[in-house]
Amino acid sequence: MMDMKNIGKQILDDVRARYKKGEHPRLILTAKDFERIKKNRDKGDYKIMVDNVIANADNVLNDPLCEYLIPDGVRLLNMSHRVENRVKHLAMAYRITGEQKYADRAIAEIKAACEFPDFHPRHFLDCAVMCNALAHAYDWLYDVLDEETKALIRKNLIEKGFERIMEEYTNAPEHKKCIEPQRGYRWYQDKPGDNWKFICNGSMALAVLAVFDDEACDMYEPILSHGFEDSYLAVRDFYHPVDGSYSEGLGYWSYGTGYLSQHVGALLSAAGKDYGMTDYIGLKRSPYAALSLSSPDLFAFNFGDAGNGKINAALLPWYQKIFGDKGLAEVRNKQIREGAGGLGDLLWYEERESEPLGEMPLSFGGVGCDNASFRTDVSETAFYAAIHLAKNNAYHGHKDMGTFVMNIGDKRFFVDLGSDNYNLKPYSGSYRYRAEGHNTIIFNPAKENDHEWHAPCTTARFADGEESYAIGDMSAAFPGKRVIRGMKMLRADGSVILQDEIECEAADVIRWSAHTPASIRLFESGKAALLDIDGVKMYVALLADGVFGVRAAAPDENSPEVLPAPSASNTTPQPQAVNNGISKLEVHLSGASAHRIAVWFYPLTDGREIPKERPSVKPLSIW
Repeated sequence: MMDMKNIGKQILDDVRARYKKGEHPRLILTAKDFERIKKNRDKGDYKIMVDNVIANADNVLNDPLCEYLIPDGVRLLNMSHRVENRVKHLAMAYRITGEQKYADRAIAEIKAACEFPDFHPRHFLDCAVMCNALAHAYDWLYDVLDEETKALIRKNLIEKGFERIMEEYTNAPEHKKCIEPQRGYRWYQDKPGDNWKFICNGSMALAVLAVFDDEACDMYEPILSHGFEDSYLAVRDFYHPVDGSYSEGLGYWSYGTGYLSQHVGALLSAAGKDYGMTDYIGLKRSPYAALSLSSPDLFAFNFGDAGNGKINAALLPWYQKIFGDKGLAEVRNKQIREGAGGLGDLLWYEERESEPLGEMPLSFGGVGCDNASFRTDVSETAFYAAIHLAKNNAYHGHKDMGTFVMNIGDKRFFVDLGSDNYNLKPYSGSYRYRAEGHNTIIFNPAKENDHEWHAPCTTARFADGEESYAIGDMSAAFPGKRVIRGMKMLRADGSVILQDEIECEAADVIRWSAHTPASIRLFESGKAALLDIDGVKMYVALLADGVFGVRAAAPDENSPEVLPAPSASNTTPQPQAVNNGISKLEVHLSGASAHRIAVWFYPLTDGREIPKERPSVKPLSIW
């Protein structure tokens, strides 16, 4: 059994055994790694990545230095990330080219940051990311830093970083020597917590590993120990052991795992091992979950607070490095050859022969899992559908139980709108947060909860075959009612059925909604719709109760008013995000105590016409 309480000492002892005092770099990339990159800078994929890094560094050279700005009254985070991004690109450009201008500008950026009154530990992500930037500057530029600058970095890390995180780890009532002493979100005490675990613990571990042998400090070992144990447990809490899904969704999978990869990468480069951090099946499976829950063009199924964009495929080579599937790296290498590579890729890139990706099923999910997806094939033109059958009250979760997305190739026909402005008060009242803003069901639209928040759900039945399906019981979101939702792909024709079976009061009004950017034409007396995006078409038909209607994707008269958070530095009203170009395909039902809504989605690809025959409707119990 690993001694978590003293692992900080073990880590530092192992680093001392591998590196002489003052020997750098040792954070993720070593001198040998930088030499490899420098040697190959004009070859193949390396040239694309290096050119992009240098272009980014050049763009920074004449920009104003970063300033201590908290524009929303809550976060310094944008500035912290800007410093981090600038320093890493500048330091990497210096290591590759040897041109002093890049080192000089990185040093100027760090000195400006060291003039900040604090690193804003009240919102501790801000502090951690700033320390991450200082750590990389210290380690990657060690040989070009003068002693005064090294001492300045160490002083700021100790006073604005290490002392502040020890107040987090010991649950001190406030942060001393800070502009806003009262502590904010107590991320370390929060169990199981969220992505802050990886960003805060990982960044501070990098900072310790960068400076520990140049100045004595009794905080080094406890910071490493607390951070390692907390991240170790978070890995086992956040990645589902059956399918690898990340609990906060794919946006935070990218963000949180990105910093976990730095933590692990620094342990491996500095100490030679990761002490079992990555020895967990859920983490090993998570890149396949990310790929399976993304469309053919890698756009994420962005349930919860995830943004509308592609997954962070630059993480895939890290997963390959840790777990061995070379096909993972090849997914990213294809993007690099299309010009997408950069600094994040250089951290993990290795030259290798192309290999096909393993473990990519056409049907993804399982009993007890939170999500499922189905695709007709693994091509870039596949028909893809995914459904979220998970509890509402997850970290960064929305009231989106049962929501779904669908793509034909790179055209997303049914979308999730993603997050809204986090400073809205109450955020839980915003359209994008409420169930009315998702592709799901609500009863009796009102200002009150349209889904219960503390409502459990997982996939109750799952099958992969000629009829591949996932079914979940959503009843907990609707007290006193019964709602079962299933999604099924018919592999014979590559179509999908989304079916709901509902038991309720006859007076209840039911609204079924699906958000789409497509143009919509209703026909067949409202029982069918033709959706069109840039000439790509989908036929959608109601196989059971109701008829279709169309309305704008906007809060209605039953939505609560949402106000921006008050802020001394931000007095401009910030309304909810608008959803321009998005419509809602809807079905309204009432007047009965039992309903079945069965919607058939048929892609009109490869010259196919609207089908003359429809599939039969079967009860979910015999799917």
